[in-house]
Amino acid sequence: MRNKRSLDCTSGRVAPHILSGETQLDSFHRNLSRLVGCLVATAALSTPLSAAAFGLRADSNRDGIVDMVGQSDEARKREWTSTRGAILLPNIGDTEGRCPRSSDTSFSDAQLEACHDAADNMPRATQNFAPLRTLPVPAATAAHVGRVRAVGQGAGKVRLFVQRGSAWVYLGPDSTLTLQELRRGAVLGADARDVMRNASVWDGRVTLEYVLSGPKGEQRDSVVMRVAPLIIYNHTQEATQVFVPRSGGQQAHARFVTELQQALGDAGFAPPLRHLNTTDNWAQDFVEFAYASMPLPGGRSAMLQVAIRSPQPGRRGGRSVFDLRGPGMGAVQTGGSGYHQTDSFGNLETVPPYSFKGKTYPVGRIVYGDAGDGLAPHPDMRRFFAAQEVQSPIVLDTSWLFIGHVDEFLQFLPADTPRGWRVAVADVAAGLAVLRQAQARGHGGAKAFSVGVRRAPKMTVDELLADEAFLRANALAATKIAENLALLQRETGLTAADVVGVPTLFEDAAFGGMGGGAYAGAPERIVYGPGTLIAAYPAAINSLLLDRRNVVAPRAWGPVIGGRDVLQDAVTAVYASAGLTVRYVDDWRSHHVLGGELHCGTNTTRRARPEWWR
Repeated sequence: MRNKRSLDCTSGRVAPHILSGETQLDSFHRNLSRLVGCLVATAALSTPLSAAAFGLRADSNRDGIVDMVGQSDEARKREWTSTRGAILLPNIGDTEGRCPRSSDTSFSDAQLEACHDAADNMPRATQNFAPLRTLPVPAATAAHVGRVRAVGQGAGKVRLFVQRGSAWVYLGPDSTLTLQELRRGAVLGADARDVMRNASVWDGRVTLEYVLSGPKGEQRDSVVMRVAPLIIYNHTQEATQVFVPRSGGQQAHARFVTELQQALGDAGFAPPLRHLNTTDNWAQDFVEFAYASMPLPGGRSAMLQVAIRSPQPGRRGGRSVFDLRGPGMGAVQTGGSGYHQTDSFGNLETVPPYSFKGKTYPVGRIVYGDAGDGLAPHPDMRRFFAAQEVQSPIVLDTSWLFIGHVDEFLQFLPADTPRGWRVAVADVAAGLAVLRQAQARGHGGAKAFSVGVRRAPKMTVDELLADEAFLRANALAATKIAENLALLQRETGLTAADVVGVPTLFEDAAFGGMGGGAYAGAPERIVYGPGTLIAAYPAAINSLLLDRRNVVAPRAWGPVIGGRDVLQDAVTAVYASAGLTVRYVDDWRSHHVLGGELHCGTNTTRRARPEWWR
């Protein structure tokens, strides 16, 4: 018997093949049959493949599963809207604790931010990979090359991995799938290296393309994904962690922290205070907490919390946000320039979810104030939050305030109502009524301020009510608060029944250390205003809401009559009418005399409702 040659349709070559006992006729029939099979396979790969035979799929219908059999993830997979389209997570935590600390001054702000799980091509935090699959192509041969890669705008901000055994392997732009992955279908994962910052630069959308090249052409398929937006918490979500800065030897702040911890314990809040790695007194101002999430199977969600640095690069304390990174927590900065007070995140609150005039805001809307000076909020801050899309901003007027923050006169409260929340506003008329009632009852000679510290205001109730500058300041405040409330009502449909007035009084800012653009311990030049008004008494509106039943507020230090602080009693009664118990902490020397209150000096993470896509 002579050597026979049989056709190898994988390589396209003939190969020597000897079968013992085979006749020449047997060999002919065997090779003919194989030739026919090869021709069928080659024809299948040299003609356009149907959607059922070739394609790339992601979780476009947001159920946490990539549908490989049906068409649920096939339809409209190249679109991305509020209701459909696959979601990527910005995988910017620090799972391995490998990133530098803010105290290491050899690292710039940019270098601190650049360190995170997706900074290189190592597969960290793989639980945050968005799933993708290629459909099996059983007829693929070694002559075919398959690639999956990100293309177009945003391509450099997305990582792709393929699962091989128990390992995830990075797929660069020129990487190829194995023949086995082509034939059986590849299991892929994707994440993002960054968040959305400026929609004109990158709107978070990216196209992932699958290309299969063969001897007679190529086939292409693609899906569109978008990085999950950063969603700011709202007050209908209970606090899970409370943050304060380090006291740094400041006795007033140390006492404030001790009293705060006691108040939290009295409210049944178990987690201990967490200290931020800075002595910048204003924990609310240099960081805002948000979350990003995407669907998982079974109605679950993958979620990453993100600490957002305020757009105040001149504010050194802001570097401490990078020390918060860890498993499940990332950190970003928002640009900006210098240190304008209105760019602080005390000037950022969130309207809870609502529907109005045919529009639904399932994760609410952010609210911030415009300083009216053309400088703040910084364009970087405006662009950053606009880029997230899902919490369309409402812009209020804070040009009348010296510090310029919305938390000085506005607060959202959870409520047992169909809407689920109310708005609390600073109520100047109620504050003046407390003083006038005391005067009418014959207590005009009582101290207007009961705080027992040096340099405390010494005037009586009669003297304060006779102070024309004080009355003018409060008339202006009342007008501006009413204007802002009316705007908020036009945007949300709030009625008078949805508004809670918290007694609050204002004055012109004229206290030591704040004028001239700096205060003790802050070497950076700080820009204020252009307004002049600030809280005269520690303002309860500027308080820490823990949950549906508990709020921690600054001690009022109002007139004491019959052994009772009548201003504080009025505040307590208002919150009680909203179903909230108030616990008080003294913040006079730690915060109030420096232009802020308890809310300004604390921060919180809250219990997320991660299914924003619903």
